[in-house]
Amino acid sequence: MSYETVGKLIDKWLNDPGFRSALRENPEAVIKKMKINLSEEEWVALKKMDWNMSDEALSQRVNKFFS
Repeated sequence: MSYETVGKLIDKWLNDPGFRSALRENPEAVIKKMKINLSEEEWVALKKMDWNMSDEALSQRVNKFFS
């Protein structure tokens, strides 16, 4: 995934409460709906993510992993 794509996801996460809620409920469906192509390694990381962390902690973790 490109840094630009990660940036868009993080921006959407921070500014769209509906997106945050949907991603917490079913991250795989949300990513597929957005037509974002993830590598197998990125899918594994996404599925292992603790979606109960704070928004800030999740943003930092996602940015660190995907950048």
